[in-house]
Amino acid sequence: EIPIAAPIISVTGGAAPPSKDKIELPDAHDPVTGSGRWLYETKLGEGGLAVVFQAWDTKGGLGQVAVKVLKKHSKAHARHAFAMHRESQWSLQRLHNNSDPRYSESHASLFARYLEDHTGFTDLGPSDFEERRKEYESPKFDWSKNRIILPGKPYVVMELARGETLQTAMDREYRPAKAHDPPCLSQMEKHDVILQCIMALEYLERFCLIHRDFRGCNMQLIARRKDPAPCKLKILDLGVMISAEVGMEKNCNMAVQAFRRRGETEEQRKRYDWLPWEVRGACDDLKGPVYNFDQPGHAFDTFSLGVLILHLLVGKSEARQILESLKDHPERMLDASCIGIPRELLTGLLSEAVNRPRPQEVAKEMIPVTPRDAGSETKVQTPAKTAAVVSKRRRSRSIARAHVVSHTTTKVTTKADESISDSEDDEVVVVAVVPPTAAPVRAASPAAVPVQ
Repeated sequence: EIPIAAPIISVTGGAAPPSKDKIELPDAHDPVTGSGRWLYETKLGEGGLAVVFQAWDTKGGLGQVAVKVLKKHSKAHARHAFAMHRESQWSLQRLHNNSDPRYSESHASLFARYLEDHTGFTDLGPSDFEERRKEYESPKFDWSKNRIILPGKPYVVMELARGETLQTAMDREYRPAKAHDPPCLSQMEKHDVILQCIMALEYLERFCLIHRDFRGCNMQLIARRKDPAPCKLKILDLGVMISAEVGMEKNCNMAVQAFRRRGETEEQRKRYDWLPWEVRGACDDLKGPVYNFDQPGHAFDTFSLGVLILHLLVGKSEARQILESLKDHPERMLDASCIGIPRELLTGLLSEAVNRPRPQEVAKEMIPVTPRDAGSETKVQTPAKTAAVVSKRRRSRSIARAHVVSHTTTKVTTKADESISDSEDDEVVVVAVVPPTAAPVRAASPAAVPVQ
């Protein structure tokens, strides 16, 4: 079995189409008998191996939460349950553990908090998470031969992140406006986003962790900017996060691998643009060695940050068109000074791993941006050859929009606000907007929610 990019528990990342089967929900509340804890309200998102629901805690006092449920939980899928366990423990034992000397409340608040782990792995193997992780992540551990008994319905509970995905907010600038759409991101808001992304990566480096899925569809914009208060970001989905410790770079354990193919066509491969150059080669060579990341440990996610900056600057589609040419022609790099990133800094983020700056260095080299600067008519400084590619791409997209919506567009209506979110990119399977003032919506059936 060959893993695909970010398949493990990623809800917002590329995976299978929405399930047409009924999902048996764990510990579902029955108001008639009073049994069960979670009153499931609506489905928020779905990936290849997990579904996330908005639910109300009827007994534990947590209020509204997000419950991530593993679709399959046979022996063959034990490694996926372990990955779900690991992502919850990264939060519980590391990022949100206030007894850890590395803990910072301001930095931890940038990440969605995991509240409970019901995968069954806390009762398996060593009692200490670090020892347990090393046992199940060992290159010698064979998931196909080791019999692991899992609970009937493995799941984890997380805080409910309201708002909309950063990807949706970024793309709005490059799509026809719709009635009641929020405003496009301002230059100042883009600057806010970059600063908070840098803070998040600083925090991960403190714990020697690599997110590996650091992109707009895994970030939630939970508040817009209201001067002088910046907009607020929340980083989601720790499903493929691993330790950056020496020896993990080529670890062939199936619970550590995440990227072993990017697609059959060049267009499909472009969608995995957040993957660093050094990882892409191993993805496409299925018979070659595993290559999870390259040292230094921060290099994977800082490359992804550079790609995200390109998305903020010219849009997702245009960024993908020009990214491949930048590796061999760094002189074509865009100047993102209008959102605080000078051309030389962006060049470094998208260079070879050993040359990529640490998050702290990125923060020091950023250019200050004030609301007055951001409000001026600042245009992206684009080298001539790159500008031609962007201009051609924009013309073709404008023509296409006048006639038909792309066949990969996914429309999802949430029960919370009956709004519709569109995505041209089939990497995003389901995006559900949870507005800050949404009233709870109770599920029609207390025992199970049919998933269409």
